[in-house]
Amino acid sequence: MDKPKVLVIEDDLDSRELLAELLSDEFDIQTAADGEAGLSRFREGAPDVVLTDESLPGMPGTAVAREVKALSPHARVVLVSGFGEVDDSDACDAVLKKPLEPDRLSALLHALTDGA
Repeated sequence: MDKPKVLVIEDDLDSRELLAELLSDEFDIQTAADGEAGLSRFREGAPDVVLTDESLPGMPGTAVAREVKALSPHARVVLVSGFGEVDDSDACDAVLKKPLEPDRLSALLHALTDGA
């Protein structure tokens, strides 16, 4: 059975690589360094879940989430933020606060991709 596809959009290289490494056993991981690159990857690969940082250069994660939902209303978006509350996060299926707990993140991604 194919692993669910997760697109990780994170501008910090170390964080992006760490997330990809932590999740790669359970998920098919794609990565992007900013919102525009992430949307291009989304259009190419149609991942099951987009995991995006809120603080991205050029385009915040909430804007990425709205674009993803416009392209594919059934796609799931998880927003990651260093702040507790994020305004305008209504297009996101979940909002997680940094630092991320790997087990909690994995469980959430599995819940969002159940049946994918």
